Amino acid sequence: MPRVNSEHKASRRAQILAAARACFARTGFHQTTLQDVFTEAGLSAGCVYNYFNSKDQLMLAVAQERHEDESRMIAQGLETKDPLNDLRQIAKRFADGYLTPESADKRRIALQTWSEALVNPTILASVQEGLEQPRAHLAQLIRRAQEAKRVTSKLDAGAIALTLIALLHGSILQKLWKPETDSGAQFAVLEHFLQALEPK
Repeated sequence: MPRVNSEHKASRRAQILAAARACFARTGFHQTTLQDVFTEAGLSAGCVYNYFNSKDQLMLAVAQERHEDESRMIAQGLETKDPLNDLRQIAKRFADGYLTPESADKRRIALQTWSEALVNPTILASVQEGLEQPRAHLAQLIRRAQEAKRVTSKLDAGAIALTLIALLHGSILQKLWKPETDSGAQFAVLEHFLQALEPK
């Protein structure tokens, strides 16, 4: 029975977060009310309050889910034999996860999270923590590529990692501002960037 209760709680929590994501994507974090989330989830206020006490807690949980998703996306490329190709595959998974028409809501929520981080110290701490693990994973992958003589050792692996993340995050902004942006063309440029990292 305890296992059933645990599964039920996880399912209910996921239901509430899905409702919060839908509301945040549709009307924005500040325009969304907790009543909007109750209605979207089809749950009573008391039920939601059993899991989240505030809208800030909901946004923090949504942000943490996205950070965990990004970390998993990058961690998948850490164990194969070709680190440079792994970087390409990570970029492809990122594009599939964040730059398709179907992922427009994810892009909107990402931008809202980044904006809220400028004025909310708790969200800022979450964003900084969420950036650190992907950065560390990418830096580890780049160091492997440097040891394999696939990437120049003249550049700092951590700086390369942050630059790659900046390119990927920037592509989210471009797609938000101009949905018809050709992500394929952007990633063709990224390919040239990766080639430029190879030792000369």
